[in-house]
Amino acid sequence: MEIRNLQIFLQVAVLQNITQASKELGYSQSNVSTQIQQLEKEVGAPLFNRMGRGVTLTQYGEELLPFARSIVSTSLQMENFLKSEAAMGGVVKVGIVESLFDLLTEDIFVHYHERFPRVKLELTVDATETLKEQLKRGLLDVACVIDHPLVKTEWQCWYHVDVPIEVVAHPTHPLAKKEKVAWSELEQQEFVLMEGSAPYSIQFQQLLAAQRITLQPFLKLQSADMACKLVEQGRYLSILPFYAVRDAVEKGRVKILQMPGEKQMQSVQIVLHESKVMIPQIEGWMEELKTILEKTVKTEKKI
Repeated sequence: MEIRNLQIFLQVAVLQNITQASKELGYSQSNVSTQIQQLEKEVGAPLFNRMGRGVTLTQYGEELLPFARSIVSTSLQMENFLKSEAAMGGVVKVGIVESLFDLLTEDIFVHYHERFPRVKLELTVDATETLKEQLKRGLLDVACVIDHPLVKTEWQCWYHVDVPIEVVAHPTHPLAKKEKVAWSELEQQEFVLMEGSAPYSIQFQQLLAAQRITLQPFLKLQSADMACKLVEQGRYLSILPFYAVRDAVEKGRVKILQMPGEKQMQSVQIVLHESKVMIPQIEGWMEELKTILEKTVKTEKKI
């Protein structure tokens, strides 16, 4: 059984399309199809369901997946065994949501480049749903997202930490002066909300919808930093992860409203597609990113 066939199998499993996998791998479509057929012959079972241009894993393909990933990963580790980090090359495609990107400093890129000077980083900053879709399509190697605390089985979750989601206002706002704010009091307020696909925005609006409360967002955007700055002007409210407003809270520019019930939580996650093979270059980026998150996201909040 050839390692190359397993690598092809993993790429097709991620993209669920032989034509796209061929382009990503730099092989002809017929070559990829032949290698898959050869692997299926060696395994003795069909690995993919063919449906037009797309393919999905059969039960046998699902069962082979962890073994293939382990074998290919081990092979790559052996290949890099005698190489120093400085000698490793390649391209690592990473994604991160905008609210977390704002927390990064140039140090993370400097440190990573010092460890892997021959590796090229390609960075995408976008919404969680977009990054997850790019992971599925094999366009990203790893992404840092904010999502629901339950980690889905389609991902390898390398690191995660739960973070509180807060309703924030300017300290002079009438609601900021109350010890406790009822959910119903939010209905007549003007909100700046994140784009509709943001998991914590969806969670918040579902909570209010269950109580038949309708918000009045005058603006939806992708930038948590801009939302916080608009709240600092004194008129608007917003719902944001605590890490996105920590600095403004500690400096007294915004205040967290005390809402009834359990604190709304989301999870910052560093994730890979379940079929992605771990290599030192990817792991090195995740280590650098985790260091930053440990200092910023995981810090106990001070109000």
